[in-house]
Amino acid sequence: MHRCLPLRASFSSTVPAPVASTPDATTSPAASAPAPEPAQPPRTYASIKASLHAPVYRAVTEKPFKYETMTDVQAAVLSRLPRLSSSPEQGDAIEAAQDLLVRAKTGTGKTLGFLIPALEGRLRDLETFLENYQRENPKASSHEAKKALAAHAKSTVGALILSPTRELATQIANEAIALTSHLPQLGVRLLVGGASKSNQLREWIRSPSNDIVVATPGRCVDVLQTEPSVRKALAKTRLLILDEADTLLDMGFSDDIATVANHLPDVNHRQTFLFSATVSKQIREVARKSLKTEHEYIDTVPADEVDTHLHIPQFHTILPKAEDQLVHVLRLLAHDQLLWAQEAAKNGGTGGGKAVVFLPTTRLTEMFASILLQMKAHLPWGRDTLIVEIHSKKNQTQRTRASDLFRRASSGYSILVTSDVSARGVDYPGVTRVIQVGIPPSRDMYIHRVGRTGRAGKAGRGDLVLLPWESGFISWQLNDIPLKPCTVGDTQRELVKLASEWDANPPTFTKPTPAPPSRNSRFPSRLQTRPMSIPPVLSPRIDALPDSLKTNVLPALDSITVRETFASLLGYYINKAHELRTTKQVVLTGLKRWSVEALGLEEEPYVSDEFLNRLGMNDGRTKRRDKPRYGGGRGGYGGGGFGGGRGRSESYDRSDGARWERRGRQSGGGRSNSSRY
Repeated sequence: MHRCLPLRASFSSTVPAPVASTPDATTSPAASAPAPEPAQPPRTYASIKASLHAPVYRAVTEKPFKYETMTDVQAAVLSRLPRLSSSPEQGDAIEAAQDLLVRAKTGTGKTLGFLIPALEGRLRDLETFLENYQRENPKASSHEAKKALAAHAKSTVGALILSPTRELATQIANEAIALTSHLPQLGVRLLVGGASKSNQLREWIRSPSNDIVVATPGRCVDVLQTEPSVRKALAKTRLLILDEADTLLDMGFSDDIATVANHLPDVNHRQTFLFSATVSKQIREVARKSLKTEHEYIDTVPADEVDTHLHIPQFHTILPKAEDQLVHVLRLLAHDQLLWAQEAAKNGGTGGGKAVVFLPTTRLTEMFASILLQMKAHLPWGRDTLIVEIHSKKNQTQRTRASDLFRRASSGYSILVTSDVSARGVDYPGVTRVIQVGIPPSRDMYIHRVGRTGRAGKAGRGDLVLLPWESGFISWQLNDIPLKPCTVGDTQRELVKLASEWDANPPTFTKPTPAPPSRNSRFPSRLQTRPMSIPPVLSPRIDALPDSLKTNVLPALDSITVRETFASLLGYYINKAHELRTTKQVVLTGLKRWSVEALGLEEEPYVSDEFLNRLGMNDGRTKRRDKPRYGGGRGGYGGGGFGGGRGRSESYDRSDGARWERRGRQSGGGRSNSSRY
């Protein structure tokens, strides 16, 4: 991300004036009377040209955005300019500027909807400061005025934007950089976990101004509590924006948001925007605490509009047995590859589609990515299948590069294997299928995941793959969503049919080789640097898929890794038994069988009585024969928690945009060759 956030040039000139101004060029736009609110919001950027500063208008309508028409949410919000970005006239009080609660769906252009007012407000604030300084110091030279303006810009923040995930925060920061491309004196800062805190603080200190700050709640709280320079600047923040507010609350960031707000000016001395896809009781409570009483509510979702996810064909599979899980997911991916390869052949293109596979924990995400990488030779696109992996164990640089690689992929077939860090807000164009393995954290998260496909009016499909004991989630959480059954046998038969049709008439895809990637690129996409072809005979590879998985891939899995994956799933599922309308014992038994049947573990993992007590499920029915024959050893879950030598200690890892996730961390001891634990 650091390459995307160059240090801005110092203030060498005064803030540019708006495109259209009053005859007196020194008059601030904030001093003029607000324009009457139109009955219907304007739909073109040209219609609000007079309310925008020239560099902002140029960035939006020329380079880099080249937009002419506003989306619904942009039109509704930006029609309130310049009143929406009014600058304070006295002290630090912001009384003229409106607070907003905006209901807007993801992917509707809302980022520019709040970035433009944020930038306009910052520019007007700098103009007002300069005018006041010159009025109070009439004998001050131009150099002294510029120096005072630079000091003011350095010691204050124009807008703080809180985002639930690192990926979405990075996306917002990049859009802010693009919007300020003609304003080199303004600075955009990104504060997210998973990236070097020292580098972020070094940029903060070196930058002449920190006009727009985009942050995840965890990192923001961290720097507020430990870095006086950040705390001092944010104490003079003009505008607070909570983006994807419902997701921020779903992810448990309400306490962090309150902590951040306590370091900012109070509600009456700042402006606040709250953007959310839903306006639940919880959101209304946050609005009551965070917004002025006279805030304005903007709803850009028509009351009679059908939710986007209802337009997407959605299927669910209740697996007959755990060993079908991996094979079924691979067949779904092969099915999508063939469908979109045929579609591309009809249209004379080279694209084979994109899939996003969501997993419930980081450990399982890592394992699935590894297995898919080994099995991609059996998929129709073979070597031209790109596997990209994103989860909370990846640092931010790795996640950003992986996200960019998947987003830019335009040929072959690409698969993003991810946890929920990619579930919402991040825009990946061209996703043809979303596959969810296991139950999502909530009904809303299911919908957000499905929303990664079928975007911008394009076709897509969603699949939910569940083990038998997870089926209650459909009945009790998704009963109003039009899910259709898709059996393992149905998928296999349809895939065999498609492969036979392909074999009867095998098309070949070729594409001229484009310019080679930059030498500085550490992730050159092979899909974009050579012609591609699909081997003409597919059926044998499709038929051999289950046997290859069972004989070549699963036996090579490390047993410790399998047991740690089991532990992460146990931590995830055990408190969701009530959502499945089942018992914790059923969940425990199901996961034990899954580790043997799906991943080839020789024996079910042992879980100690002590750990069962911690889970609140040991009622004395644990049998003596389930205890380990040997103390500690490889993969046991002994008296010390997660066993391994002297045992494994329980730990939790929380990163921005990721829920609490159980991990097994080896605390000592060595590996044992025992067959019992």
